[in-house]
Amino acid sequence: MFMMIIANIVGCLALFYLLWKKLKEDYHYERIFNLCFSLLIGVIISFFASKYFLKDYWFWIYVLGVSLSFTFGIIRQKIKFFESFEGLVIGILPWLGLYFFVEAIRMSSLFNFVAFWIVLLLIFIFFFLDSQYRKYTWYKSGKVGFSGVVTTILFFLIRSILGIFFPNIASLAPNFESILSGTFAFSFFLLLYNLARVKE
Repeated sequence: MFMMIIANIVGCLALFYLLWKKLKEDYHYERIFNLCFSLLIGVIISFFASKYFLKDYWFWIYVLGVSLSFTFGIIRQKIKFFESFEGLVIGILPWLGLYFFVEAIRMSSLFNFVAFWIVLLLIFIFFFLDSQYRKYTWYKSGKVGFSGVVTTILFFLIRSILGIFFPNIASLAPNFESILSGTFAFSFFLLLYNLARVKE
């Protein structure tokens, strides 16, 4: 329990820092941290909701809670979606990675240990794409958001595949994981297609 508390505190600070780092050039720090606190409220509400309702679907309750609080935050603070979404993705991944790492130690779980390394790989992919995406000739629009959207697609694709072969693993929604994650991956693929288009 103590390790998980520490992991959540560190994860929360990582989210705040990385989101601020992504947005600091374009937005006042007060607006950025108001967005951060909106996200934190969403996480807290999701924690209690998943504790007492639909426990097997806790991951998706968190996705819903974070999505709603993020949407509310960017609308209220008048922050652009793709810029802030990139900050959200790279801010959430370390928090998620810490969760899997602590669970791997606490439960001696091979799956959680593998999940931890998958998250680390996604973090590496995010930073690599973030430094290279403007060089891709096929990504003609050059718009901000590419790294966050592609990383999200990969994340949900991995979950969709795991849902097919390992449906009973913790954090995967029983019976529906491949459908839910596949739908999210496809939705973000459409978002990427729209992002890559150059308007005439």
